Amino acid sequence: MTLVVAQATTALGSAVTGFGMNVWVFRETGSFALFATLAVVAALPGLLLAPVAGVVVDRFDRRAVLLMCQGAGAVTLALTLSVALTDNLTPLLVGVVWCVMSSITAFSWPAVGASITVLAAPERRARVNGVAESLMGVVTIGSPVLGAFLYQLVGVAGIAAFDLVSFLACGALLLRLRFPAPRHRPTGSFRAGFRDDLTVAWHFLRDRRDLLRLLAFFVCVNVGLSIFTVLYAPYVLSFTTSGTLGVLLSLVGAGTVAGGAVYSATGGPAAKHHGVLAGALLAGACMAAMGLLRHEYALYAASFLYGASVPLLNASSQTIWQAQVPVELQGRVFSLRRMIAWGLTPFSIVLSVPLAEALAAPVVDRVGAVAGVWGAGLTGALGLTGTFCGVLCLLVAALTQVTGGLRPTGPLPETGRETGPETGPGSGPDSGPGAGPAAGPGAGPGASTAGPRPAV
Repeated sequence: MTLVVAQATTALGSAVTGFGMNVWVFRETGSFALFATLAVVAALPGLLLAPVAGVVVDRFDRRAVLLMCQGAGAVTLALTLSVALTDNLTPLLVGVVWCVMSSITAFSWPAVGASITVLAAPERRARVNGVAESLMGVVTIGSPVLGAFLYQLVGVAGIAAFDLVSFLACGALLLRLRFPAPRHRPTGSFRAGFRDDLTVAWHFLRDRRDLLRLLAFFVCVNVGLSIFTVLYAPYVLSFTTSGTLGVLLSLVGAGTVAGGAVYSATGGPAAKHHGVLAGALLAGACMAAMGLLRHEYALYAASFLYGASVPLLNASSQTIWQAQVPVELQGRVFSLRRMIAWGLTPFSIVLSVPLAEALAAPVVDRVGAVAGVWGAGLTGALGLTGTFCGVLCLLVAALTQVTGGLRPTGPLPETGRETGPETGPGSGPDSGPGAGPAAGPGAGPGASTAGPRPAV
């Protein structure tokens, strides 16, 4: 649980920084195109580095990897703070910061997911994952409010200082943790073994058609989620005030907190694959409804339920992967999983504009019946696009269920937890590569903002 709290601390600082820098870029340039370009470019390093990150997480001490991520983030933020204090911050430097932080996330995300597996007993993993989702809801609620307050009070420099403190606090919490020593770790030099390590992970996924099916499901669902996330704020602002948007975003976060709390308290559905499908159905239904709704209180209810779908979807998925993938493979498999599941997200962001302007807008302008339901002009076009995203998620979930569902069918790993003495940094074989036999195929079977983040 300490690891989850530590990562939530960093997530809050990073979300506040993201909010402040978004505001700064808009105020300095007034260009949505530049902002969207920076967002897409900043997302690419995390996806491209995912295979490397997975190999690193499986070859080296995961605690050390997490500490290095915190250190790299702290250095980046210290440099950002110094640049902001001297009034030398530029949109280009903001893009560089986003790229660096995206790269750090590429390493920390699989390290955290794999570490929960070894730190939490199998029967407690679903509850821990529920707490993690609930804390992300707290971040969703708190970061816009805190970001706006700090931006007005101390500007970008103060926000960077706040984020720097959050990284240092996370590092301090990680220093208190002790990770069990691993049973298996890839051997040989990093350069020579890199391709072999990735090959092992890919062969594992290739041989587990059930997990590939789950991964394909999330690829399709994430297309709808990503497009809707981009359109959510412009859609709401096209017919109501920024104050209402703030309430809706807070309710999304509140729904995530409540859903995560319930998931943690109950452990979620006994059949986790049912939780994945139920979460996708709930998210799809809420997206489809919000594209049609204009009344504030109806939107409030839909937004809350929308947020509640996130932990049901993500915590169920994470628990499945943690149970189905051997510990020694989780860094690599989780990274491949993230790269594939989120791989279409940048393209979905780019696709959102022509989808709304070139396809939805002409439909609402020329077809009276459609305009009568969704409205005319920008509101109607964005609302119709949002409903399309929701229907896409509903169709994916329905087709998945009628064609066999998402039940894991492969054998479980020998154990979900590593055994052995606890080790700190630099003690024992967990301190670097070369400890234990290579984890080959024979080593055993089986890896936020305005709106929900892409699911995994």
